[in-house]
Amino acid sequence: MPKRLGIGVVGLDHWYTVFGVLDEASKGSDLKLVAVADSSRRRLAEIKREYDPDVLTTDYRKVIDNPDVDVVCSLTNTRDNVKVARAALHAGKHVACVKPMTMTLRQADALIEIAERKRLVLWSFDQLAQAQAASLKPLLARGVIGQPVSFHQVAWSGLPRPWRGKTGPSWWIDEKLVPFGAWADHAIYTIAMLRSLFEAEVETAYGEIANKRYPKMKLEDYGVGTLRFNNGLMAVLEHTWTGGPYYPHWTKIVGTKGVIHMDQAVSDGQPMLATSRGIRSVKLKRPRGGMLAPFLALIRDGAAKPSPARESRTNFAATFAVYKAAKAGRYVKL
Repeated sequence: MPKRLGIGVVGLDHWYTVFGVLDEASKGSDLKLVAVADSSRRRLAEIKREYDPDVLTTDYRKVIDNPDVDVVCSLTNTRDNVKVARAALHAGKHVACVKPMTMTLRQADALIEIAERKRLVLWSFDQLAQAQAASLKPLLARGVIGQPVSFHQVAWSGLPRPWRGKTGPSWWIDEKLVPFGAWADHAIYTIAMLRSLFEAEVETAYGEIANKRYPKMKLEDYGVGTLRFNNGLMAVLEHTWTGGPYYPHWTKIVGTKGVIHMDQAVSDGQPMLATSRGIRSVKLKRPRGGMLAPFLALIRDGAAKPSPARESRTNFAATFAVYKAAKAGRYVKL
């Protein structure tokens, strides 16, 4: 029987991802949850009650240096992820990490260089969006909407919560711990999805960034980005933290012969297809496996060079371009 991969989790900051990872690591037949580290003893006590890993510690080095840990999932804030991912790679561990994975592109390049030199898989969770692209590709390939022309997405949410069931300040709104605010929080996933879905790259970017609901907050709570891809597709993404009791979240892909419309509130994200023949629902195949499945597949396939983190680096660069354009008040070429 193949050896079970030992999973170590460093940081519980990105709890929206943490619990999916812990569920998968503790229940997978080919995985073993070995160790969890976090600065909060209260949060560690909660993890012990639910998952009871072999090691619980406030010292992240005890996870990285544990010989039974093959894979480190770094789910700290972005600033701290840089040192955690670097240490894990130097220790010879594969790394799945928070998005965005670094505060700057230069930091991303440095981590990628270490991973490629050591032939280790470095992967960031923004790449989960490629699974959505894989489910949509067959629909577009059938030509049901003709030639895709534009993409529109509105995704309003509230401020990120510091922990499940809790409200208040969180690392997501601290400019010392993360490089972007509301717009990039979810738009980076959409950029990853679009690049994969259309096999195209962002050519130019423009943005409008503002604080509409939280004027004293240093990071933005509202943003609109316009992206032109090198296949001619235009994408307009409105992402915010200004949502109230109702959070609109819908996506449209407009083609020369029809429209694909997905609305989380109306159809649980499943597509509605509108063409000259009328409107009908379409069922997409849900991706198999959990949140770690794409990352673990890369490890088992030995796909460490070129690093899969280069995909995240490209998503990161396109995201940065929107903020640069918003500051400059003009379109920016990538």
